[in-house]
Amino acid sequence: MKRQTVEKTLVPLQPHARAKSHYQERLVKWNPYSMKNLALCYEFRTGREEETLDLIPDACPDFMFRISGRPTAVLMGVQSAPCSLRLEPEAVYFGFKPYSVKGMRELSAGWAELLNARVALGEQLDCGRLLERMVHAPDFSERIRVMCAFAEAELADNAYTPDFVEYSELRLCNARGNLRVEDIASYTGYSGRYCRERFKESYGLSIKRYSNIIRFQNAMRMLADKRVEDLSDIVFENGYFDQPHLSREFKLYSGDSPLHYRQSVLKMA
Repeated sequence: MKRQTVEKTLVPLQPHARAKSHYQERLVKWNPYSMKNLALCYEFRTGREEETLDLIPDACPDFMFRISGRPTAVLMGVQSAPCSLRLEPEAVYFGFKPYSVKGMRELSAGWAELLNARVALGEQLDCGRLLERMVHAPDFSERIRVMCAFAEAELADNAYTPDFVEYSELRLCNARGNLRVEDIASYTGYSGRYCRERFKESYGLSIKRYSNIIRFQNAMRMLADKRVEDLSDIVFENGYFDQPHLSREFKLYSGDSPLHYRQSVLKMA
């Protein structure tokens, strides 16, 4: 198999996080053993009142830290449906979101077991010193440095060799989710059944669901783009059968309709 690279770097979208106060984000390269070696670091602050954070599927796990008040660290596995987090008031939250679980060490629980799960990070690995350093880091840039150093030392799997699951991920991302299992099987040389089984073993998520999430994320980008004027363009570009198909899947993954989401985003722009 030829080595694949992502043609264009796409940031996983979390609109409700981006709407939080003092939000900032930065892409970093962190895993020298993986082809999908990027992670999104982000940070925001909460106000005086208790808040919630609505999250949508983006095919990435998420390490989230509350680094003020009573420090905590949680790990969220890949999410296949919308979920909501309760946030503490007057707190700083920092997140580290790797683009793939491939090339990462298995924790106390396997990555497939962590699908749709939210667990204390300390239950999965020793992170006491990490949390302490994150708390004492003076700014976002230093927290990124601390997190990346920890991730490369403790999360990256130096025994990992890129496998066909990761090649499949790259192909799916390059195709914006519009790739049949048969095409993946033909490219990798494995049977469709074997591809489905191995992918699900790695993620706990089927290839089809992973593809649909990638496609949904791309539809969100297009809906937020003022230059895209017609929903039919989004339907055609992302391989939906028709507008009702787009609406059903969009609501499944976001809890919102495409038109209402577009109106909300353009109003904030």
